[in-house]
Amino acid sequence: MPLLKLMKTLLNFKIKWVCQKTNLYHNQNQKNHQIPLGWKNTLYFFSLILFSISPLNPLFSKTISVCTNCTVKTVKDAISFSQNGDTIKIQSGIYKEGFLPITKSISIIGENGVVIDGLKEKHVLGVYANGVRIQNLKVIGSGISDLSEYAGVHAEKVKDCYFENLSLEDNVYGFYLAETSNCTIKNNTSIGNAENEVLGGNGIHLWSASHNKIIGNKLKKHRDGIYLEFSEHLEIEGNESEENIRYGMHFMFSNHNQFNKNIFKNNSAGVAVMYSKDIIMEENEFLDNWGESSNGILLKDIADSTLSKNRFEGNTIAVFADGITNINFQNNDFINNGWGIKILGNTDYNKIIDNNFIKNVFDISTNTKSTTNVFSKNYWDHYEGYDLDKDQIGDIPHKTIHFFGYWIAVYPFLMVLYESPVVLFLQGIEKAFPIVTPIEFEDQHPRMKERI
Repeated sequence: MPLLKLMKTLLNFKIKWVCQKTNLYHNQNQKNHQIPLGWKNTLYFFSLILFSISPLNPLFSKTISVCTNCTVKTVKDAISFSQNGDTIKIQSGIYKEGFLPITKSISIIGENGVVIDGLKEKHVLGVYANGVRIQNLKVIGSGISDLSEYAGVHAEKVKDCYFENLSLEDNVYGFYLAETSNCTIKNNTSIGNAENEVLGGNGIHLWSASHNKIIGNKLKKHRDGIYLEFSEHLEIEGNESEENIRYGMHFMFSNHNQFNKNIFKNNSAGVAVMYSKDIIMEENEFLDNWGESSNGILLKDIADSTLSKNRFEGNTIAVFADGITNINFQNNDFINNGWGIKILGNTDYNKIIDNNFIKNVFDISTNTKSTTNVFSKNYWDHYEGYDLDKDQIGDIPHKTIHFFGYWIAVYPFLMVLYESPVVLFLQGIEKAFPIVTPIEFEDQHPRMKERI
């Protein structure tokens, strides 16, 4: 603690200064010297006493043990007896506590096998003080309500909270943080009980939060694995979100965020990024988000962002782009998806550069014939051009959108004709008379080999 170090430094300086001024240093040639105690000595000793009884002194903090054979047998009593700076250590066992409000800056740490049961009352753990740390617990049994959003861990209007190695089960919401700053949610698991979008809650829910970290968590069977609203400057890294009934991650009106190295797998839809700007999305995996209208990622009305080094594989639509501006798609892999990128006509000034498009049914699809988007130096496994000068760049442009892909975007019901004889006939005509597809959607410099 910087303040504690500062106080110790000042006290050491005071000791030396007072000793020098009052000749408290013993002279090697003098013995039994009587030391006068003046006002400066009194000031020093008074400061020392104040520091020794201050809560900032680590010696002042205590540890409270909780177990069936301990003096303190319940977590609720331990919280009641605690003071700021104390640590509560819970021994293995099941603690049927109901709602536990925490209004002091304390740490709660469990041994292996500690279960905190909220008895379906309200939140299980409610954090309403700064600097609370909770680690190594299994947290179960939040309340269920149509009016309140009950969670395994709920924190509101606090900063510097820290939650690590918690296992959350049978809670409507896993973590619910509202108006928090500088909090960390790390290496936890949350398995939800969501049966539908109306009654289900989210694994990690942040509202009006800033400078929080969500790192290394595993989230499953919630409405949304991670949900963010009006939250900025977040670091979201190394999480796994799967089998959620709506989105693996969903955020709205949340600017200046980054999410890296996460896995979004087998959700109804992978990720939705909506009404936001300055979002960095790197080295994520969007896998097997498959359904009638499932996306690896939905980009809706976002701007000035980066989507790079991601892997999209096995999704119905890898990227659905609606109303986006100035997004850089670079060094991504689009593999074995229904659609690689669906770009609606209201998307402008985006760059699709140095990506791999491999084994997709449709690499690019659009509902417009003109675009301000730029395609360059991508690898397309459907490219049928040549490279006479051996510079690894095709000598003729690649048409990213083909006849049927364009008309499917305009009239989706035509998908029933996919690979029918009439469509195959029209595709043959297209090769001879390529005037029926949007010419502006061309990669002028297609790669001959996929980017590694």
